[in-house]
Amino acid sequence: MKVPARIWMPRVGIVVIAALLVETISIVQYERVRNLMEQEMRVRSKVILGAVADRIETMVEYGGEMDVSQLSDSLNHKQHFPSSYAFVLSQDGELIVPPPESRASAAQVSAAADMLRVGRTLSPDGEVGVLSARMDKPPYWQIGQVYIMDEVRAPLHSLRRQQVFMSLLAMVILFFMIQRFYSSDKKLREATEEQARIGSELAVAQRIQHEMLPKSFTQDVFGMLEPAREVGGDLFDFHRRDGKLFFCIGDSSGKGVPSALLMSVVHSLFRTISLKEESPSRILEELNSHICRGNDSNMFATFFVGCLDLYSGQLRFGNAGHDKPFLVGKEVSLLPVKSNLPLGVFPDTEFAEENMELSAGDTLFLYTDGLTEAKNPSREAFGRARVKEVLEGVRSLSPEVMVSSLGKAAHKFAGSAPQSDDMAMLAIRFSPGNLLRQQIHLVNDKADIARLSGFVKDFSAALDLDRKMASGVRLALEEMVVNVMNYAYPAGEKGDICVLADSDRTEVRFTVEDSGVPFDPTSMMSADTTLDAHSRPIGGLGIHLTRRIMDSVSYCRKQGKNVLTLTKSII
Repeated sequence: MKVPARIWMPRVGIVVIAALLVETISIVQYERVRNLMEQEMRVRSKVILGAVADRIETMVEYGGEMDVSQLSDSLNHKQHFPSSYAFVLSQDGELIVPPPESRASAAQVSAAADMLRVGRTLSPDGEVGVLSARMDKPPYWQIGQVYIMDEVRAPLHSLRRQQVFMSLLAMVILFFMIQRFYSSDKKLREATEEQARIGSELAVAQRIQHEMLPKSFTQDVFGMLEPAREVGGDLFDFHRRDGKLFFCIGDSSGKGVPSALLMSVVHSLFRTISLKEESPSRILEELNSHICRGNDSNMFATFFVGCLDLYSGQLRFGNAGHDKPFLVGKEVSLLPVKSNLPLGVFPDTEFAEENMELSAGDTLFLYTDGLTEAKNPSREAFGRARVKEVLEGVRSLSPEVMVSSLGKAAHKFAGSAPQSDDMAMLAIRFSPGNLLRQQIHLVNDKADIARLSGFVKDFSAALDLDRKMASGVRLALEEMVVNVMNYAYPAGEKGDICVLADSDRTEVRFTVEDSGVPFDPTSMMSADTTLDAHSRPIGGLGIHLTRRIMDSVSYCRKQGKNVLTLTKSII
């Protein structure tokens, strides 16, 4: 694989610059040592030559006799180098004290004497160097000291080789240091980029999970979710349908992304199933069947599902291994709930369905174990007893205050201890005093449509609906009632039509009942409004308009009656 130039060029450049710097320092150091060595050699040679010259002068001065061979041995006794030697020339340049033949040949001595006679210190080929000292007194002899330069410079050459070796070693070490640094830096950058990518993806996942939660609360319903990490495995949800509040709370096994993925699946399934199913036990069974299918990771989730009739207070609920909720009324107590197995354990698990009737003002408080198992620095759990104590102090207040108070109490109890688990809470209060219900009976005569129109106007005024919404609701209801008048009863036969209007201040619901022949207007195809009036088949326009205006339109046959339900959110 070809390495890009942008990667290897900077490193090679650094090594080359470092090598040049090391070589420059080595050369400067080499020259400095060489100069110091040659200077030391000259000083030492002059000291020796000067001492010999002084000795000769003394002997001449006192008339002593000199033995030439003895003088030659004295000059060459202790030389700096094996091939060095010394000799003496007369005042006229004549060789009078040659070195021993064992140290130098006659030709070598003659060449060195010639260099001394002409004042040269280095031979033309640079191989021989000569230093000299002349006597200041008679007989004015000149003493020469000869050096073979290769021997003189041998230590310098050794030093130079060591310097070159050390330079190369330093360059290799530097190269590997740069390589290691680059590799570490690259890994650090990759890790940082990967961490940033994961952080960005977790931020998106956190936003998606937050957007899955209900966005609007009422004075009777409030919930809160606090994940221990960026995303969590806890969930709560609720929605209204046909005058009933469907709600749930759950906690998946584990924490973080895997549990969040499981909860997102459970959330989607809950919404889908509860839009067509009213029985909490059947909702749990369908959820469990879907989760068990292909659950190779053996994950599971505790789950609580409830269905509250907002008008009668009838509560139906089913539990899948979740913590028992609190019922907050005149007293604060745990709701007697059968535990059952969690979702995702066995595909054929049966979930018991239970029911009870709530009184006006009763509040159902649901939570996950992240609340009761919140721990302080001493590893003590918050516990159900503290939950009950807080609920007793705020039992007459709104669901929002209940949830907020428990969240604050749990955080205060935990103190500096980190949050160890996801925490979710949901409070639901039954407040029939907020409901508005009116009813009108009509006959299958279109003349009664005027009465229906006045009825809807009065009901809309009581809810303080804006003009556009009130007009739309009235048009949709009139279209469906006209359909009943046209098709429910045979021509000429009188029949009753009952219209029940009710609202919990968050949605309005109209229920139209008749005892006529079975007729489902929702089964009719909506009119194709892209065609002109002449090309479009007759029929379907009323249901088309109704579906456009209302949030949901449903039909069922109950006890020999046609029951058509239209709902519209008004918040």
